Amino acid sequence: MKFSSIFSLIALVALTAFAASAQACSYSGAQPVFSPWGDHHSYVLVSDGGFESGGRGWDLRGGAKTVAGNESHYVNETGDSRSLSLPAGSSATSPPVCMSLDTPIFRVFASNAGASSSRLRIEAVYRLLGLVRTRTESTVLSGPSWGPSQQMSTVLTLSTIVGTLIPSAVQIRFVPLDSRGEWRVDDLYVDPFSRR
Repeated sequence: MKFSSIFSLIALVALTAFAASAQACSYSGAQPVFSPWGDHHSYVLVSDGGFESGGRGWDLRGGAKTVAGNESHYVNETGDSRSLSLPAGSSATSPPVCMSLDTPIFRVFASNAGASSSRLRIEAVYRLLGLVRTRTESTVLSGPSWGPSQQMSTVLTLSTIVGTLIPSAVQIRFVPLDSRGEWRVDDLYVDPFSRR
């Protein structure tokens, strides 16, 4: 067997394995929580995406911490009382979010009580072919009132890089880009049905 044929066979096996792992996601209890903003997709809350358990499973750095005060629309539960504070120089990285070809688009609530020109970067951190990579998904502007972000899609942006080969999980990371903002985020949701 020629070397090129062996290499092609190995690549095919690797692609099949990645595709199988990427199709293993399962979600339940999805609801159209963003319907008041004209988005009728059904979403599920990411693990401690409402920060009611103190950011359990999140990697909080540089002073990022859970604080009192929920996003003002209470889309998850009316009794929720926490959100995530992101001071200058901080970052917060979610637990792994399962990925498949139809998962996910995601949205989050954000507010910024600081300068209106301040920006918050939202990134996807993932491991692909043994390497840790980062992809910027969006840069958010917000005022002091809580509001939902635009829809963001890790699959659609990653697929432009890697074709049909996608990671089996990503982590969503929030990073203030300057010292002028007073950022808070809450209720990180994923739509597991966005491409079905």
